[in-house]
Formats: sequence, structure tokens, C-alpha cells
Amino acid sequence: MGDTIMSSSDTKRPKILTNVLGQYNLAEAQIIELRDKGKKTVWQINSNGKKMVLKKMPTSVTRTEFIVEATEFLLNNNVRVPKIIKNNNQEKFVVVGNDAYILMNWIDGKQPDYQRHLEGILSSMALFHRGSRGFIPNVEANRRTHLGTWLKSYQQKKNHLLAYAEQANKEKEKDAFTELFLQHLKLAVQRIDQAIELLEKSDYEEWVKDVDQNGSLCHQDFTPKNLRLDSKGDITVFDLDSITVDLPARDLRKIFNKVLKKDGTGKERLIKRMVDAYQACNPLTSSQWKVVVADLLFPHLFFGIVDKYYRHRAPDWDFGKHLKTLKQAIRTEEYKETIGLPKLM
Repeated sequence: MGDTIMSSSDTKRPKILTNVLGQYNLAEAQIIELRDKGKKTVWQINSNGKKMVLKKMPTSVTRTEFIVEATEFLLNNNVRVPKIIKNNNQEKFVVVGNDAYILMNWIDGKQPDYQRHLEGILSSMALFHRGSRGFIPNVEANRRTHLGTWLKSYQQKKNHLLAYAEQANKEKEKDAFTELFLQHLKLAVQRIDQAIELLEKSDYEEWVKDVDQNGSLCHQDFTPKNLRLDSKGDITVFDLDSITVDLPARDLRKIFNKVLKKDGTGKERLIKRMVDAYQACNPLTSSQWKVVVADLLFPHLFFGIVDKYYRHRAPDWDFGKHLKTLKQAIRTEEYKETIGLPKLM
């Protein structure tokens, strides 16, 4: 959603799109395919000088209901997300077969970046989290949540790493990825144990209870590619497909990891800037920041690439890309050691 067009429209438009757009009186509108990821497709719709975005949702209809409900809640709380356009029957999305289609306003602007717009991105995230307070979905069955699952997830991932190590140690000829994984396994397990201990001693359970009762949303992919910066300096966040009920700490951990894994020095200063920008708009308590630190201590990036490699979850990646990503994950863990993460927040 923005200024990149991946492919142009085709005169042989699928009948299903004519059907969907007909329910908005847009059957004759111009269609430009922006991206196609199989389950998820996004089109630019042009009609009478107005630009819109049509998205084939990658989720079930009931999951789409949850996303729409969350989006409407955020809009009503002045969070900058795309407005959903209702169809002729005043419905917020269209269902064709097992697929749901959502039409939204187009968001103009450019993609921000971590170097020039770091504080703005964190302020926008803080406003997103603040605006999500109080969200309780009307239909409980539609709710997606990771709430209260962290400790169990940590232990499960530790067990997976140990199982991968056992498998790797049986290999007579170990490739460079396997050698590097085994070399840094001890540090990863230490980090997991440290994260578990810190989370158990924190106010994690109390925070979970509060969110369960009072509501809060986590975007899960709050990155520049899903943000647009307008000429006034305001940032709009889109692509809410992965939105879930969880602690704000989840989004914070993910964005801290993205900054930490980039090349360069001054990581401690960057983290401090990020914390200060977030605190100015949605202040967390010192106890809540300990939860953030615990989740950041967990070697999510290291586990992610090892799991991807041994479960063959990225068949389009060559060996070199797997190895490069593992080295990057290891370097990120070393940054955490250097900056003294537990003392930083």
C-alpha cells in the first residue's frame, strides 16, 4: 500500500474480481495487481480519480471478522490505520467461497526507515498500543491470542533446539551451518534459561491477567514495510493480518531485534532512543519493561533460523542464505551481551 507497483492490470480480469468489485459499484474500475503471495493478493483499485486497496485475505472468514473488528476499534480510538470501505449492503468485507475480500482507503506517503525515522516509528507503535486498550472481541471464538503462552513456548523451543542438536551430532559429515549451530548452542540454551528465570520473576502473569480482562492488541509485524509516512510526519500502519491479543512487549521485542541485527555500532544508544520515544507516548512500568527484556533475551532469531533449516520451512532459500542468516542471528546475540541488556531498560 503505497508507491510500489509490482505488475500492471490485465484486460482479462478474473470474474471473481468483477463479482467482488460489483458489490461496491466498482465493477468497471481499473485494477492493478500489487502483489500476489498465493493465499494473499493485493490490488490497487482506481475509480473516478480515487485510489483504493483491495485485499484477498490470507485467513479464514472468522479470522477476518476478528481483524475487521480490531481495525474498527483502532479507528474509533484515533489510531492511524486504513479505513475499511463498506459494500453496497453496508458490510465490511465480501465473502466469495471460502475467501474474504476487504476494500480499504489508499494510504499515500513513503516508507520510513530506522535510521531517519526511528523515534517516529516507536512513537507510532506506542500510539497503536495505547489505542488498542480496551479491545475485547465480540465473538470469543474469533479471537487470536498468544496471551499467557510465553513460558510454555520458551520451554518447547528449547526442547526443539536440543532435539536438532541431537540430530546434528549424529551426522558424520557436518556442514558449515551445523557446525556453527552446535558451536553456539550452549549460549542459546543459557539465554533461554535466563529468559525463563527473568520472566518467572517478573510481573508477566499479572500483565497477562490485565490484558485478558481489559484488552490490548499486538500488531506482530510493525516494520517500515507496513508503515507510511506522510508529508506532515504522521505514520499510518497497515497490514493487520497478523494482529493478535497479546502484551505490547511482543511488538517491542520484535522491533528491538530488527534494529539489533543490523550492522553498525552504537546499539546501546539506539535502544535508549527507542525506549524514550515509546515511553513518551505509552509509558510502561519498570516491571513491564522487565517482561520486554526477558522476551528480548530469548534467542528468537537464533531459534527461528535453526528451526527453519532443520524443518525445511524455506525451500526457496539456498544454503548460503541460511548460513548468512544464522551468522546474523549469532551476531545479534553477541550485541545483547555487549550492551548489557538487562540493565538497559
